[in-house]
Amino acid sequence: MRLGVGWNILHPVSKVAELASRSEALGYESFWLHENPMLGDSFSSLILACRNTHEIRLGIGCTSVITRHPVMVAASALTLQNESGGRFVLGLALGGFPWLPLINYQVHPVKETKPLRRILEAASIIRSLVSGEAAMVSGTFYSVKGFRLMTRPSKPIPIYLGALGPKTLRKAPTVFDGVITSPGVLTPRDVRRLISWVEEGERNGQRVEKLAYVLSSVSDDESEAYKAIKRDPFFIYQLSEVVPEESLSYFGVRLDKLPQIRESWRRRDFAQAASLISDEMVIALTASGRSEDALSRLEEYASTGVDTLIITPVGDSERVLRAFAQK
Repeated sequence: MRLGVGWNILHPVSKVAELASRSEALGYESFWLHENPMLGDSFSSLILACRNTHEIRLGIGCTSVITRHPVMVAASALTLQNESGGRFVLGLALGGFPWLPLINYQVHPVKETKPLRRILEAASIIRSLVSGEAAMVSGTFYSVKGFRLMTRPSKPIPIYLGALGPKTLRKAPTVFDGVITSPGVLTPRDVRRLISWVEEGERNGQRVEKLAYVLSSVSDDESEAYKAIKRDPFFIYQLSEVVPEESLSYFGVRLDKLPQIRESWRRRDFAQAASLISDEMVIALTASGRSEDALSRLEEYASTGVDTLIITPVGDSERVLRAFAQK
């Protein structure tokens, strides 16, 4: 199993280059940027990481096939592949549920929105273009009739899928080179279930790299590590909107305050939400606490069958990176 580092661009863009360089120096295998158009542009930000690193893989995990047209995704991917010397990995997904409705995209019901069909159409266009071919797709969501890029990537561009649903994950190995199965806030038991769906798909497709994000905060004082996670807007969102209640119940986590947490999230009252989140929720959903506890938790995630765990630091990022570097 390999370890990568995940980051978002909420911080100054210069921090991206610094963290990517530090991740490479500490021996991490890959560096990934989250895509969130509410925070800025991940593709252009990753260019800085190209300039400050030499060997580490650089990935977008993942860009939205709704907010970016496949033609522009392919063009950006080609640029990053050539700028990085062939180290780029392109991750595709629908995008973030909090902001998709704000741009008039309804995620549900999937029988009507057909997310898998949209992703497959987009992937077909992108695959053709980055392979030097003309894209010919007349689909439900995209129509491209003979468009071709005038330059080619220095090396083939791996295309990964970010997804949570069983149908999509089982389909992924027949189309994609890798699968990102967790956005970062799931129990090891949940990650294992998602990985098992990918493994089922591998029987009809190819062996693919399986990745999962894991949030982590590390401190000599475990309560401080937990507080950093509780204040993190991404953790609050995932706990409120994505994490299955049964997953928390399985680990004995009390759910009586979950409705209040969800209401606080919807009001974007992060301080109130943080005050309601229990230590048990943080322990169940992240690799956090003192160094030895975080490492022990990481081993649980490693046992799920993932090939690469993407550590997302929360709080003191340097402390988190050093805690796991020995692994």
